[in-house]
This record gives sequence, C-alpha cells and structure tokens, in this order.
Amino acid sequence: MRFRRYLPGFGKAAVPWLLEGLLIVFSVVLGFWVSQLQSARADRELAVRVMTSVQQELGHNRGLLDSYVGMHRIWMDALAKEASASGSQTAFDVFMATRPPIPASGTSFPVLRRSAWDAALAGGVIRLLDHDVASALSEVYRRQQIVDDNIDRLANGALGAAATFDPASRTASLKLLWLTMADIQSAEAMLAAEYRRHAPAVRAAIDRAR
Repeated sequence: MRFRRYLPGFGKAAVPWLLEGLLIVFSVVLGFWVSQLQSARADRELAVRVMTSVQQELGHNRGLLDSYVGMHRIWMDALAKEASASGSQTAFDVFMATRPPIPASGTSFPVLRRSAWDAALAGGVIRLLDHDVASALSEVYRRQQIVDDNIDRLANGALGAAATFDPASRTASLKLLWLTMADIQSAEAMLAAEYRRHAPAVRAAIDRAR
C-alpha cells in the first residue's frame, strides 16, 4: 500500500493499537453493563422494600378497620332509632350514650396509617412499581383518604355544631349525625373491600420482584 511506503512497519504496529482500542471499548461497554445491572438490582431491591412496607401498612389498616365497620353500623342504627323518638337529651348526649364498646385500639374511629405510601410518593419510588399495582395502591389510599375526610367532617361539622348541644335541636342534629356516620361506615366498608381485593396483587408483585 502507498501508506506503508511512508510509514514502514505500520501494518504490524497497527495490530496492537487495534487490539488495545478494542479492549478499551470492551472495558467501557462491560463497565456500563455492570453498572446497569447493579442499578437494576438496586431498584428491584428498593421496590421490594417499598412494597413490603406498604403491604405491612395495609395489613395493619385492614385489621384495624375490620373492628370498626360492624361497630359503626350498630352505632348508626342506634342513632337512626333515637332520631325518630322524642327525648330531652341533646344530640351530643345521645351520640355518646349510643356508642358501642370501643375496640382494643382505644379510639371511637380508626387511625389509619399511610406513612409508607407517603414515603414512596415523596421519594419517587412509585416509578419502580408495576403499573397495575401502583394504580391499585393509589385507589386504596384514595378511598382511605375519604374515610379520614368523613371522620374530620364529623368532628369539625356535625359533632361540633352548637345545635348538637341544644336540646331543642335534638332531632335535626341526630339526623345529621346519623347521615355523617352513614357516610363514614359506608366508606369504611368500601375501603375494607379494597384491602381484600388488592392484597393478592401486592403479594404477587413482591414475589415476582424477589
């Protein structure tokens, strides 16, 4: 070749250069592949930890909620019965008097956890979860928020209204308390159904990721 006239021995010298270049390219590609593999493994392990935490949180909430659905149904029915009867007590007194025994948790209404879900949202970990599972969990926590909102509406609305402490407003106030309790109990029942419906999908997603 004409090029070799001006660079004697170029052909032999090019071989180690070429091999060295190929080795460098191979090393870069291998390093990138290993890095991607480690990153994928870390993401998978993080997703498992997040889903396990959420699963434990949902399990706690489900066990807690089961003890309130029936209790609030009994309480709601008692309020409806009192609302149709006459009496001299205030609606607040009737509300407290008709309350069924409090569950072992020690409160009249469930205090549902959501810290694991909030942490997953804040950390952007939701992107690592299976789309169907993430969508199902989002729906579960949306319904859970409805329960919390209804309880807040009872505490800050019907239960805290001046008329609730006025014997003259007994019937109207009891009806309002009954309606609010009905909303709470209905939301709790639907949430309990969501817990049961989506629990198998969360368990299956954890098993697949492991």
